[in-house]
Amino acid sequence: MASEGNRHKLKHGKDNGSKVSRRQFLQTALGAAAGASALATAESIGSLGLEPLFAAPVLIPTSQLINPLENYPNRGWEQVYHDQYAYDSSFTWVCSPNDTHECRLRAFVKNGVVLRSEQNYDCGKITDLYGNQATALWHPRGCSKGYTMHRRVYGRTA
Repeated sequence: MASEGNRHKLKHGKDNGSKVSRRQFLQTALGAAAGASALATAESIGSLGLEPLFAAPVLIPTSQLINPLENYPNRGWEQVYHDQYAYDSSFTWVCSPNDTHECRLRAFVKNGVVLRSEQNYDCGKITDLYGNQATALWHPRGCSKGYTMHRRVYGRTA
C-alpha cells in the first residue's frame, strides 16, 4: 500500500518524473513563439534574404491569378441548390398569429404552391392607414409561426 506522501504526489501530479518545471516550459514556449513570429514578418524575411519556411512550392499567390475559379473542379452540383430555391412568383402577406405582432413576410411560389416565407425587409418603407411609419430598427421581423405557416396550410389535416 502506498504511503500517504506518495498518494498525495500521485493525486496532485507533483512527482511525474518530469525535470522541467511549468515555469521553465512556459518561458521556453513564449521565447520560441516570439522568435517564430519575428522571423515570420515580411520585413525580417526580406531584410535577411530568407525564403519563408512554411510556404508550399506548389501554391501560387492570388495576385498572379487572373481568375481563381478557372482551376476550380466541376461546379455542376451547385445547380441543385439554384433549382431548389428557384420560384415562379412571390407575394407579401401579414402574419398575425394571435399575438401582438403583425409581421409582413414574403412568400415564394413555385407551380402554385408556397415554398417558403421569409422577411420582406421593408419595415422602414411601409405605412399604415393613418400614415404612421415604422422604423427599420424593427428588423428582423417574423418568427417560427410565420415562417412555417405554409406547412400548416399544405400539411396533413388529421
